Amino acid sequence: MRISGGVLSYVLAISLLMSVGLSMLTLYVYYARMEQIHYLTRIRLQKNLASGIQMTLGEYDHFEYDRTYDFDLYGEEQDSISILRRAWGLLDQYRVTAYKRNQEVSRIYTLAHRPENKGRSAVFLVDDRRPLSLVGDTRLIGDCYLPVSGVQSAYINRVGYTNDSLIYGTELKSEKKLPEVTLREAFGRMEQLEGVQLEQDNDTLINSFDTDLVEVKAGNAGVNKVYSGHVLITSQSRLIFDTLASTTDIVAYAPVIEFLSGFRGNGQFFATDTIIVHDNVKLTYPTVLATYNRNDLATIQTRGKCEITGWLLMDGSKDGFRRRVIYLEDGTQFRGMIYCNGMLETYGTVEGHVTVKRFLVNAQTGVYENYLFNATIDGTQLDTAFLALSQWFYKKEGKVLKYLN
Repeated sequence: MRISGGVLSYVLAISLLMSVGLSMLTLYVYYARMEQIHYLTRIRLQKNLASGIQMTLGEYDHFEYDRTYDFDLYGEEQDSISILRRAWGLLDQYRVTAYKRNQEVSRIYTLAHRPENKGRSAVFLVDDRRPLSLVGDTRLIGDCYLPVSGVQSAYINRVGYTNDSLIYGTELKSEKKLPEVTLREAFGRMEQLEGVQLEQDNDTLINSFDTDLVEVKAGNAGVNKVYSGHVLITSQSRLIFDTLASTTDIVAYAPVIEFLSGFRGNGQFFATDTIIVHDNVKLTYPTVLATYNRNDLATIQTRGKCEITGWLLMDGSKDGFRRRVIYLEDGTQFRGMIYCNGMLETYGTVEGHVTVKRFLVNAQTGVYENYLFNATIDGTQLDTAFLALSQWFYKKEGKVLKYLN
């Protein structure tokens, strides 16, 4: 039988197409398999990452600062994680990484806690054998931990107590000492904290927590730009946050910190002398305002209608607590927890908890200690999602406060 020569060309062409098709099919199967393996590995890494995060929440105090811990989760050398704990202001920052060969996933977050029962109360007032005196339209709502001498109504400038009940909650006995906090250690770390200094030309600086700390030294012009992330803002004198400025998750440190009217943002702000919050300022959750004085006067004061959600902390040397004053002006809306190893003078509204050495009222007729005049402290309004710092009145189990970029 004679076969045309053209048939051979067709056979070769078909064979070539089939071989190409088979090669493509083989490559498809190979890459599909590799993609499946990659996908399953990612799923496994995500599960291992979650396990690492849970490990930090349950055993957070077992990890030293600035030391990386490596774990083989199941002893099979297939599920490796690393954990790094770093201090970020008053918060503990964790980086958990799950890795296998050349693949890894990681999360960076800050850790906090659920408040315990005392942290859910309205007031914890140190028992200095002085009763708490209420004047005017003062409202204490929720459980109150008070001195043995209790609570009473009183008069200032011929104004008496105007409400039906002294406490809208349960009166409990407090203690003779405040719970201890670690502000001194935190301020010591702030003095040593340094970062890479950059010349900022644009109006926005966003620095990932996955990179080195960036330090911004503010000049006399103050802060009038947008800062976010792993950023430290410092000043040798006065640090002023202008109306045009905005901050997210940053840390600031200076002798005096001032927020001008219209400022919006959050972060941790540490002052060795004074913090001033002007009218129409909104400091969002999670914000820390903290002062620590060794000898001189220290104050945190609000001026007018402003909103703060987070934590106010004031501490200092054992002597001279009267030189430390938190002043909340009428119109202030604070949500969160206050720790004041000093004097708290409040005419605003506190939705949350107050731990305090003494209350204070300055009136025309004199200065009154352990008096409240036209103040509202409502421990029942603290949001159930609000977390406590690792400082006072907190449950031992950790919670993720915020995932950081």
